[in-house]
Amino acid sequence: MTDLVSVVLPVFNGSIFLREAIESVIAQTYKPLELIVVDDGSTDDTAIVAKSYGERLAYHHQENRGVAAALNRGIRASHGKYIAWLSHDDVFLPHKLERQIEYLHEHPEYRAIYSDFYIIDADGEIIREIETPWYPRESAIWKLFGSMYINGSSTLIERTCFDEVGFFNERLRYSQDVDMWIRMGLAFDFGRIPEKLLKWRSHPDQGSREVGEHGAEKWETYRRIFIELMDKGLFPEQIRTANRGPIQANAYTWLGDEMVEHRQWYGFAVEQYARSFSLWPSLHNPAAGKLIVNWMRGTYWMTRRRLGRIYRGIFRSAQHQRVATEPQEHQGTNPDSRNSLR
Repeated sequence: MTDLVSVVLPVFNGSIFLREAIESVIAQTYKPLELIVVDDGSTDDTAIVAKSYGERLAYHHQENRGVAAALNRGIRASHGKYIAWLSHDDVFLPHKLERQIEYLHEHPEYRAIYSDFYIIDADGEIIREIETPWYPRESAIWKLFGSMYINGSSTLIERTCFDEVGFFNERLRYSQDVDMWIRMGLAFDFGRIPEKLLKWRSHPDQGSREVGEHGAEKWETYRRIFIELMDKGLFPEQIRTANRGPIQANAYTWLGDEMVEHRQWYGFAVEQYARSFSLWPSLHNPAAGKLIVNWMRGTYWMTRRRLGRIYRGIFRSAQHQRVATEPQEHQGTNPDSRNSLR
C-alpha cells in the first residue's frame, strides 16, 4: 500500500502567491496526498482563494498565532505517514514528493530529509540556485548555529519524528525552524537529496524580513539552545576535566566565532566573548582580543547603518519638499503658464 503524504501549508495574508503554491501541490506526481491549508488569521482574500478549491484541500482558520502554531494545527489534523511543509509563497516542483518518498524507501536509515532548491523573485524568476550541504548528526547540530541550511519547505518528515521530539515551539514566531531541526538532530540523522525540488521565493513582504523582532528572537533562541546543549554534556571535555573554566570558555568563544563568520552578528559575538572571558579571565584566552576587535567592528557597522538611515531620511525629505514646491515655482515663472490663466 502506498503511504499517504500530508502537505501542511500555513498562510497569513498570502493570497497573492497562495494559488500558485496550492497548484504546485495538486500537480505532484506522487499520490496519495492530502493538502491542509491553515489560515493564520488572514485579513486579505486568503480564505476565498483556499475555499475555491473545495474538497481538493482541507481548510482550517485560526486567530493569528504565528507559523509554528499554524504548522502544529496542520500536523495534528493530518493523517499521513509523512509530513511536508510548504510556505504559502513557495512552490514545489512536480516530482518533489515522489523523489523524496523514493529516497526514504531506498535509505531507511533516514526518517527526515531535505533537498536543494532554487531561489525565485516575486515574479517567479529564478535568481539563484542553492546546493545544500550535508553533515552527520554529530556535526549537523553545530553547523546549524552558523547556517540555516535546511529549508523547511524542502523537507519531508516521518510523522513519528514529531511524536518523539514534540511539535514546533509556538512561543517562537521567526526561529521555530532552527529550534525544531536541532531538536530533531539530537534524535536522528537528516538525509539530503542533491536535487532541486523546490522554488523558495524571496520578496519584500516576507515575515522573516521583520529584522528587528526577528533578530532579537534569533539571538534568544540560540542562547537558550546553546546552554541546553552545554547542560546535555555535548562538550565531553567538561565531564573529563576538573578545570572546567577554560573548556566552557572555549565553548562560548566557539559560539562567538560561528556567529561572526557566518552571520556577522557582532553584538551577539561580543556577548559570548565576554562570557568566555568571565569564565577564564586570562590573557591566554583568545576571547579577550576577539571581544575588543568585534566590539569595534560592531560599533562601526552600527554607526554606518544609523548614518545611512539619517542620510536616506534627509534625501527623502528633500525630495518631498522639491515635489511640493515645484508646481508653485512653475506657475510663477513660466510665461506660458501665466498666459494660460488669462
